[in-house]
Amino acid sequence: MTPAPRPRPRAQVRTGALAVLLAFTLCAPAARADEPDYSNLSGFLHKYLVIPHEKGKPWDSRFDYEQLYVDEGIWTKHRSEVLSALHTELLAVDPAAMSPAERTAWAINTYNFLVIERMTLYLLVPGRKFLRYDSPKQLNRDDGPFFGAPVAKLDGKDYSLTGFERRFVYGDTTADPADNGTLTRAKPGDPRLMFAVCKGALCTGPLQPWVYRADSLEQQLDRAVRAALALPAYVRVDEKTGELAATNRFFEERCDFGGNELPGVLPFLKKHGSLATQRLIAARKLTRVSRYFEPDWKLNQYDRPKPKPPVPDQAATPKAPKSN
Repeated sequence: MTPAPRPRPRAQVRTGALAVLLAFTLCAPAARADEPDYSNLSGFLHKYLVIPHEKGKPWDSRFDYEQLYVDEGIWTKHRSEVLSALHTELLAVDPAAMSPAERTAWAINTYNFLVIERMTLYLLVPGRKFLRYDSPKQLNRDDGPFFGAPVAKLDGKDYSLTGFERRFVYGDTTADPADNGTLTRAKPGDPRLMFAVCKGALCTGPLQPWVYRADSLEQQLDRAVRAALALPAYVRVDEKTGELAATNRFFEERCDFGGNELPGVLPFLKKHGSLATQRLIAARKLTRVSRYFEPDWKLNQYDRPKPKPPVPDQAATPKAPKSN
C-alpha cells in the first residue's frame, strides 16, 4: 500500500536536477522561430523530473507522478488543468507543416508527455485507495491497455501511444493510428529513437531534463543514447568473465537493428556504448552480445528516501551499572 504523498514546499530546490538542466540550457542553441513553443513543457519537466545524485553511479532520472497527482488534486477532481493545457498546446500543431527534424523533435516531446499524462491521471488502482500501479503495463482500462488506448487526436484520427510513436516518432506513414501494440513494427527507423522515448518504465529511455529541438536534435539523440547505454538497465559488462549482456528491448525494436538475429546491436554498442562496453568489445574481440536479459517494466517513479530513524539521546540514556 502506497500512502498519498504530501505536498512539498515550493521553495525546495532539487540541486542535482537544476544543475544538469542549467548545463544543458546553456549549451543548447536557440529554437527556431517556427518551432512549437516548449517553454511550458520545459518548466513542467523542471518541476517534476528528479535526477538522483548517487556518487559513482551513471546519470539517471525519475519522474514524480505521485507529487503531480497530489498537486493537481486528481484524487477528487479526476482531471488536471496543467496536463490538459499542455495536451492542448502540444497537439495544436500541424505536423505536415514541419520539417522532418521539427516533426521528430515535436513527436518525441509529445509522446513522452502523453505517457506522463496517462500514467498520472490513472495512477491509482481503482477501489484500492492509495495503491498505485507499479508498471504502465498493469494499467488496463475499458478504453484499452496503456499503450493501446486512444490518447491523442490529430487530423480527426484517434492515436494510441503505439500508433502515435510509429506514425510520428518513427515516421511510418503506413502505421495504424489505433494500433494497440500487438503488431511488430516492420519499417526500420533511427535506432537512437528507442532511447529518446520514455514509456514510463525503467527499461525505457530515461527522461531528459530538456525538451528536444530541431536544430540540436542530432546531438540530443546521441546524448540520450550515451546516457541510457551507461545504465545496467540496458547494458551489463563483466570484465572478469568477458560477458556483455544487453536488454531484450533491442529485440523488441529489432527492425532497427537488422532483424531477428540483431546483427546491428554490437556495432551500435561499439559506437555509442560506455567506455567499459567499448573496452570489453575490443579486449575480447567480441562479435556479438553474450546474452539478452528481460527488461524491467517497473514504473520510473521517484521514490522518496525513507526517513532515518531518530538517534537516541546518549545523555538521556541511563547507563548500565558496572559489575563488581
